[in-house]
This record gives sequence, C-alpha cells and structure tokens, in this order.
Amino acid sequence: MKSTYKEIKLKNIFYKFLFFVTTITSSIFIVCAILFFVAPMFRKYDIIPANVFVFENKLSVEVQDEINNAISTNIENVYNRLLANIQLSIALFSVALVIFAIVFGLIYFSKIREAENLIKEIQKTPDLFFKQFYREQFNQSVSNLFSQNYITRNSAINNLTFNPEVNMNDYDVLRDVLLNELDYATHIYFYQNISAVTNILIKIDYSKTISILRNILQKQKYDQMKHYNLLTYIVADNSDDSVNYIKDQLLNNNEMGTQLISLLASNGFLNDYMGYILEECHDSTLQMALNMSTSDIWHINTANFFVHISKREDIDIQCLHSIISHNSIDTKDKIALVLHFYSKNTEKFDMPLNTLVSTISADENAKQQFLVIAENAEYKELTQEFFIKNNHLKSYFSNFQNDDIIKQISDDEEAKTSSVIIKEQNLHLSEDGTAIVDKDGTEHKIGPYSFSIFTGGMFPVRSGVMIDGTFIDIDELKNQ
Repeated sequence: MKSTYKEIKLKNIFYKFLFFVTTITSSIFIVCAILFFVAPMFRKYDIIPANVFVFENKLSVEVQDEINNAISTNIENVYNRLLANIQLSIALFSVALVIFAIVFGLIYFSKIREAENLIKEIQKTPDLFFKQFYREQFNQSVSNLFSQNYITRNSAINNLTFNPEVNMNDYDVLRDVLLNELDYATHIYFYQNISAVTNILIKIDYSKTISILRNILQKQKYDQMKHYNLLTYIVADNSDDSVNYIKDQLLNNNEMGTQLISLLASNGFLNDYMGYILEECHDSTLQMALNMSTSDIWHINTANFFVHISKREDIDIQCLHSIISHNSIDTKDKIALVLHFYSKNTEKFDMPLNTLVSTISADENAKQQFLVIAENAEYKELTQEFFIKNNHLKSYFSNFQNDDIIKQISDDEEAKTSSVIIKEQNLHLSEDGTAIVDKDGTEHKIGPYSFSIFTGGMFPVRSGVMIDGTFIDIDELKNQ
C-alpha cells in the first residue's frame, strides 16, 4: 500500500513540473513572436509624407502628381506589409493558444486519469485487505481441520464455507479433510461437516470431486449412516461414469440399491433407471421400485412395465402380487405377465394366478381379456389344467360357458365333482378329525382354503382338502 501511494505522489510532482515548464515555454515563445513580427512596424525612420508640392516650374503639376502617386503607392505597400505582419502575429498567437490549450488539456486529462486511478486503487483497498484476511484465516484454520475435537473441526469447516479465497491450491488439503472426517464415528456435526467440505470441493473442481466420491464408495464398505449423503451427489450427476456406477450398484448391491431407489425417486431420476431395474435387478430392488411406482407423487411412468418385466427370466412371487394389485398397470398387461411367468413355473406361480383370477372376478371385461390371452396356444392347456386343479375358481366364469377353455374344462370335469370323488375314493374323516382318508388309507390333512388372501377383500375360510384338483369341503363330506 505504501509503494502505491508513493508512486501516485511522484506522478503528481512530475505532472506539476511539466505544467510549469510548458507554461513558461509557451509564454516566452509568444512574447518572442510578438517582438519579432510586430516591433518592426514601429521603426521611427519609416515615416513618409502624405503629399509633396512643387512650385515655379511648368512641369510642377506633372512632377507633383508622379511624386504623390509614388508616395501613395509606397504608403499602400507599407500598409499592406503592416496588415500582413498583424495577420501573421494573430495567426502565430492563435497557434500558440492552440498549443497551449492542447498542452493544458493533456495535463488536465492526465490529472483526471490520475484521479481515476487513485479512486480505483482506493476501491481495491478493501478487496486487498479482505483477501489477506481470509488467506490468513485459512492458514490458521488448517491445523483445526484435523483436530480430534469435533467441535473445533466443525468451527474450522464452517469458517471455510464462507471463505472466498479457498482455491485449487487448497484442494488436496480439503480432500484429506473429507477422508479424515469419514474415518471418525458419526457424531452430532458429522453430516454438516461432510456436506460442507464436499460442497467446497465441488465448487473448486466438480468432475474431480465426483470421481473421488465414487472412489470412496467403491473402496469403503457401504455404511448407510456415513455414505448416504455422498450418494446424493452421485445421483445428481449425469455423467456416463456415474450412470454406470448407479446401474452396477442397483444390480449387485442390495443394500445400496434400495437406498438408490429412494434417492432416484426423490430427485426425479427414477424413470431414467426404471427399465433397467424392471429387467435386471434383484427382487428386493424391484419390489421397492414397484412400491414407489404405486404413488403418484413420484410420477413414475408405468406404460412400458410389461415390455421390461416380460424380459426377466424369473420374478419373486411377492413382486408379482404387487404387479397384480398395482392400480396404474393395465389389466391386460397384468394378465399377460402372470400367465407368462406361470408358463415358466406352474408350481411357483400357482398362487399369483389364483390371486389374479380372484382380482378380476367382478370385472367381466377383464375376464374376457383373460380368456382371449389364454387362447394363445402357449397358455391354453396350462389354463385348462389350472382350472381343473382349482375347480372353485371356474365359477367366476359362469357367463363364459361357451368359451372353448371353460367348455372344455366342464366336459372334462363333468364326472369330477366333489360328490363323485367322495364316492369314488370312499372318503371319510379320520378318527381325530384332522384328516380325510381315501380308500387306500392315505390321509389328506385338512387345511383352511380361501379364494384369495392378496386382493384386500375378506373371504370366508373353508376347511377341506384338494384331491385330483377338486376341493373337498369337510362340511360336504359330513353331510354325505
């Protein structure tokens, strides 16, 4: 600061000296010009008479006229020369004034520029002061950033948050602060410290920081308490590396995968990954995504669910039940999906198909769609076998007795009613009343049966057994 003011003072002295010299030089030049060009006009020996008279000569008149004409001519020449000298003096004076004005103007504007520079220097003074202040504050806080006392660390980190002089040269120190903070057990200031340091690093170098965060999550065992906050930055990043990392975690890390589903939904990115989740991810991840899609607040697009889910080789039963109860998925897609997986594993997906049929039991249009889809050669025989095994569900399709599937089932089961089976198998209750015994002495344990336990409705529980795909009600057996 002292050197700046000294420089301004020296410039001020120089400009004053230049102004003084220029003024004196201009004055001397003007005076010399006037003396040189104007003084000769007043020389005392250049006095000329106005008229001359000649007497006593016959030629006096002609001579007189000639002399007077010569005098007049001489006077006119002197006048013209005097006028020219005056004009020249005026011109020189004007030029001197112009030069003086230019010199004075230059000096004047230089003074204005000097004043402007001085104002700028004065304006810079607070910036220089604060830069020095914040730089010193950072240097003093470095040791506290690694303090074992979490209150001291929090105070130092908070100071960094409002320090505008933190720059790329400090990046490595702040990265070490972040890594150091992750090594501590969680405490009251943990999330605040992590968030503050991460935000500073991102402000300095975004791409480098995101890469470091991914590296931390890959190398350290996932800890929801410590790492959940770091995931938010990865989710918000749309680079290819972050997208691939998220997909990899959704596929292979069940614990982090469920956390990612929640973060993706809350940040509005779940639709971007929904197709991948429906096709590739584990059942726990899929189940959470399906649960999120049932709520309108997340704005999940369910139009292509069938296209993606049908590409899976297998699915958890609970996930399939969630699809059946999903209000936003088209009924036709539900039917196609359930039959699709039922065709892959009839034993595993028998209950979901039971649930589906019970769910659409009150919807004539849905039952019509079910039969149309089942007419497909891939599902027709499977559907017939399903209804033979679950004879009680056939009653839902009483209005479709002319349909090929229902008609064929009726023809095949005409002699397979529960009454016929009771007589054929000579069915009777065991002595303890817990089983039904057939003619071969085989005991069929009595259990509770209901139409569905997943549709949300309340159905009466019936006690009995399933024999040859037909339900034998214990009450009916008692009445025989």
